[in-house]
Amino acid sequence: MIDFLLIQRFLLALALGAFMGLEREYARYNRRGEVHAYAGIRTFPLISLFGALAAYLGDIISLWILLISLFLLGILVVVAYYTISRKSNADAGATSEIAGFIAFFIGIMTYYGELSFAVALTIVVTLILYARSSLHGFAQKITAKEMQSTVIFAVIAFVILPFLPNSWFGPFATFNPYFLWLIVVFISAISFSGYVLMKWFGERGIALAGIFGGLASSTATTLNFAERSKKVLNSSHAFALAVILANGVMFIRVLFEISVVHPSLVSSLILPFVVLAAVTLLISFFLWRKVKKVKEKVQLSSPLSLFSALKLAIFFALILAVLKITSVYFSSAGVYVISLLSGALDADAAAVSLAQLAKTSLDREIAQKGILLAMLMNMVFKGGLAYWIGGKEFRKVVLGSFAVLLIVGLVLVFFV
Repeated sequence: MIDFLLIQRFLLALALGAFMGLEREYARYNRRGEVHAYAGIRTFPLISLFGALAAYLGDIISLWILLISLFLLGILVVVAYYTISRKSNADAGATSEIAGFIAFFIGIMTYYGELSFAVALTIVVTLILYARSSLHGFAQKITAKEMQSTVIFAVIAFVILPFLPNSWFGPFATFNPYFLWLIVVFISAISFSGYVLMKWFGERGIALAGIFGGLASSTATTLNFAERSKKVLNSSHAFALAVILANGVMFIRVLFEISVVHPSLVSSLILPFVVLAAVTLLISFFLWRKVKKVKEKVQLSSPLSLFSALKLAIFFALILAVLKITSVYFSSAGVYVISLLSGALDADAAAVSLAQLAKTSLDREIAQKGILLAMLMNMVFKGGLAYWIGGKEFRKVVLGSFAVLLIVGLVLVFFV
């Protein structure tokens, strides 16, 4: 009796192998400098089918069949790699050979019914294979300092964090080492992601420069373009657009951070944040129509260092402690004052601190207004940078746009 389920799994193994082989065949004939004589659109589906068949025979006869099949594939891959490297003058990579091994295991997974995982893994592997040029180009752009920053982030996130105690200490339980460092990791990850995107996309237009700059650091982006607006006078509107977009990204970025720390608070903040982001987009659209052909990238250094992470942790701890003590001994006005002062220096730390306090001791409405005030004060601070450092036309556009956003924001603070 024919087992149709088994046939379906074998056919899926063939299809997934063919998908990977198609990419390898494309690379062989469409990319200069690539040698992929090891396997292509015919060999890869056979390898994945070999994996499914070996798993089937190992299941119904003996596990040794599967193990011997894997061993034979290993010998085939080694011989193929040795032969190709001998014939090729350039250094031969082992990308296709490793992909062949993965295709074999994908075949095994299809036999055992792990179909979703097998499909997802095939797509990811094929994407990595296809992105060869982009990945190599990205790696070539990385400087020694940026590589050091990547290692530092790994240390911050995966070495330091797991060993910190997850308990609240001090008066009014204001200090939790694990929570503070977790927020540092989270904010650093967003900043570093924006920086990586800037490196990846390069000069793809002033709008992308502003958006990715806002992810990395909206304040640093403002400072960068304000300085350049005095040197390149005919690009003042383009630089202003980048700064306005970077500020708009800050609203989305902070809302995302709050959703992680205190998800239920997002429902009361989403309306004012979306309104501010929408007004930013409207202003940006009119500017973009004038300057859409201008290509610029943000010239920022990596936002990650162990020293900056420690500074952020200390600043966040101080804000959290001051806000908690203020909420106990003073009225809501005291919380608003601290929100304004801290928001000018670091909007992320101020917003996350207020969101955390809203989970325990701070009134929800006070936290909501405090977060909005912190965002608006941070915008005022960036407007000050634009005024003192930027060129005449640049600061006129930035200050005019920020004035509109400030008015809208204040209306939202008092009436929403």
